[in-house]
Amino acid sequence: MRKKGRFMLMIILVGLLLLSELFIWSSGRIGFINTISRMISNAPDIEIQGKRLSYQGTVSFEDTHHLEQYASSDEGTALYKAKGTPIPPPWIYVRKDGNHFFRYKLPQFPWRM
Repeated sequence: MRKKGRFMLMIILVGLLLLSELFIWSSGRIGFINTISRMISNAPDIEIQGKRLSYQGTVSFEDTHHLEQYASSDEGTALYKAKGTPIPPPWIYVRKDGNHFFRYKLPQFPWRM
């Protein structure tokens, strides 16, 4: 019976975490899971005009000539976007090293996606 109780407690805790993430996501903010993912990959915390960007992973480009610097973050980090994309761009890139970049996007309300 003790194993079953522990199992149910774990299920309830995971359910509460997912519910809180859904609530945070629906309000257009960055959740705990995204923050942990960003921290594990050692990506910087990027803010533009006080708004924190959502971390979307890392990408590699064979040719970085398709990217252009378009702004700086609140902390002074250079931000890049693909040439020809509007401002604000759908994806924002921050140089990791060489041809590797961290990819971010501005958080949006789900009904505006």
